[in-house]
Amino acid sequence: MIKRTCPSLSKLGIGPMSSEIIEAAFRCAQRKRKALMLIPSKNQIDRDGGYVNNWTTREFMARIRSLRRKYKRARIYICRDHCGPGFSNDDIRGVYKTFDSDIENGFDLIHVDFSKLKGRHVDILEESKKAITYIRKKNPKVLIEIGTDENTGAFSDDLSRIKKEMEFFTEIAPIQYFVCQTGSLIKEFNQRGKLNIRFIKKVRKIADQYGFCLKEHNADYLNKKEIKLRKGLLDALNVAPQYGVIQTQLTLEKCLLYGIDCNDFLHDSYNSKRWQKWLDCNKPSNKFLCAVIAGHYNFAKDSYKRIYAQISRHEDFKETIISEMIKNFEIYLDNL
Repeated sequence: MIKRTCPSLSKLGIGPMSSEIIEAAFRCAQRKRKALMLIPSKNQIDRDGGYVNNWTTREFMARIRSLRRKYKRARIYICRDHCGPGFSNDDIRGVYKTFDSDIENGFDLIHVDFSKLKGRHVDILEESKKAITYIRKKNPKVLIEIGTDENTGAFSDDLSRIKKEMEFFTEIAPIQYFVCQTGSLIKEFNQRGKLNIRFIKKVRKIADQYGFCLKEHNADYLNKKEIKLRKGLLDALNVAPQYGVIQTQLTLEKCLLYGIDCNDFLHDSYNSKRWQKWLDCNKPSNKFLCAVIAGHYNFAKDSYKRIYAQISRHEDFKETIISEMIKNFEIYLDNL
């Protein structure tokens, strides 16, 4: 049996939905002396901008460098999440431009995800191979995460296919993370999925053969017990929408407390329609719930900035947000 080629970078990947969430990751990493990953998606931060502060990749990394100076003992890895065609409406050419930008700006890891590529599964594998080869040629130090299935909460119990894929990618380059379907699925602001322990134990054995670390995406909204079930089976979890929802709920709570009108922000959030992909049992007519789900996509808008500034007249709202984020990070770090 082959030992894993390298240990997991961190137990937890964090979606960087706001400046406060990003700084909370640095502060937590320094305080806990545990590494964390920031996992920007193409929608959040990309070469031409994104919904997080309207930052380009270059601007985002400038902020990262300033935080590295401020939190000198924090170990934070910058990891591109879901880089492939169909994400952020990009085609293949756009995906390769993102590869170039990420490499030029010092990303530590790129998740090659061609699961949305139209065509046969064999085409997805071949295009993934080309992408990994391209990244490694440009900078062999950039780590690779691979995933070939779109996370829908359902999966085929086909271990032979997983084994063939791991063997296929092992022959191309060293792989840091293999994204494993676990049964997790986020809807609205809940975890609708259920961990398939029996299946994951079998995948774990195969991953150990090929030296892969296993990563679970969509691991949001888990309690301590649910996180502990993953210990020893999964090497890392990605959590993202939950942190945006936490900040949105905290903002609305403070608006209620201080009598601040938040209707413009709720209106912008609902009209953004970013809630559509997350709806489950509720309907679009539940405008408040939809606005809460989509809130973090609108933090860069003036309507949010105005209420943020008003809350900050009553308390240090930045510190309030950071504190709440760290509490959640610690639940994952302490139980995985």
